[in-house]
Amino acid sequence: MDPPRILIVDDDPVHLTCARELLEAEGYRVEVHLTGFGATERLIHSRPDLVLIDVNMPALSGEGLVAILRRRVHAAGVRVLLYSSNDEDALRKAAARLDIDGYVCKGDPDELRRKVSRALAARARAPVG
Repeated sequence: MDPPRILIVDDDPVHLTCARELLEAEGYRVEVHLTGFGATERLIHSRPDLVLIDVNMPALSGEGLVAILRRRVHAAGVRVLLYSSNDEDALRKAAARLDIDGYVCKGDPDELRRKVSRALAARARAPVG
């Protein structure tokens, strides 16, 4: 069985590298993308199980990207988590407003591991349709 695939979209190369290394160490296959632009094509080609999207990207915000990806990710059963250093309450509200699977606060490796694992487990239990 192939390991779960994760796509991280973040304009901060330091956070991108740290998250990638941490998740690869957990056994996930991780791809990265440095901007919201082109993320749709990356999603189509990589077919991830989970997408982590930074909220604060220039030109195309994480929320804007979620709006663009909404149909594709929901149809494919892809889980989506906002990934940001924003205030936790603001992230919780944004995730609910966008009707996605949740959020992860940057800088907490344990939370990243836990929420990624939980989102992927929920995907595995979800009916295919």
